[in-house]
Amino acid sequence: MDITVKCLAVRFPSKRAAAFFEQPRLANLYGLLVKPTNIARPGDPESRKMPFIECLWMPAYAVLLRTTVRGQEKMMWTSVDAWAGDVTLFDAVVELEPCEKTDAFLPPGLDETQAAQAARSGLQKYILRRRGQMNKPVIEAVEQIELFYFPLWIYYFARRGKHIDIKLLDAVTGKSAGPKTRLGVLNALVADRRGAACDINP
Repeated sequence: MDITVKCLAVRFPSKRAAAFFEQPRLANLYGLLVKPTNIARPGDPESRKMPFIECLWMPAYAVLLRTTVRGQEKMMWTSVDAWAGDVTLFDAVVELEPCEKTDAFLPPGLDETQAAQAARSGLQKYILRRRGQMNKPVIEAVEQIELFYFPLWIYYFARRGKHIDIKLLDAVTGKSAGPKTRLGVLNALVADRRGAACDINP
């Protein structure tokens, strides 16, 4: 039975992701050690020979919070990473679209209650850090919470010996993901024990 979920669409395709990981830098002796990057395909073991990339979908929560400033209500969307717990303001909620859930969609590490608490705490910290504002917003309530998924390109490569390491690229923005996201991906993969690639056209 097909399951439809909300997600952010891939904007950084596989070929551009592979080129990003292959670009000359000090770590690969400015291109001398670069090997062609395989792009993992479902049901194709040959495509998963290292180094290779696959697209995995990480869970997050879109949390709508009601705040008041000088008696006026204001709604603020936040995004809570369902593994790393990071909270950010979320302007891209309008870009969420339905997509079919596959094995490449990893399970959340936080439930809705934990995500709501994280959203309140994260937004409160953001408000307190803002300067030059006498009347800061007061968080009143969580109005809405919805699970969604965002795509990451995972680059698998071999280090010395038999050790395998990964690098991450945000498939929406084309930017490298931080260490918290990396830890979240590793924890999600351990919890899921599948790590199946999604079928994204290059």
